[in-house]
Amino acid sequence: MSFNVIVDKLLESIKNELKKDEVLLKLRNDVIKPIVEQVLDIIYPYLLCLSILFITVILVIFIILFLNIKICYSNN
Repeated sequence: MSFNVIVDKLLESIKNELKKDEVLLKLRNDVIKPIVEQVLDIIYPYLLCLSILFITVILVIFIILFLNIKICYSNN
């Protein structure tokens, strides 16, 4: 048996095993969910800061637009 055949059989076996509902459920709950929660806990302050910055920029843009419109109509 060549190495490629062994690897193909192993990958096919893993793929078939992962299609089972109970294995998929365990994988989601025991592996993926904790990793996602950890990542979200780490990046949460950055997301919060970025969203505050984004809202501030949008607000400043609207204020500048309003002031420009006001100056434009007051000069006439």
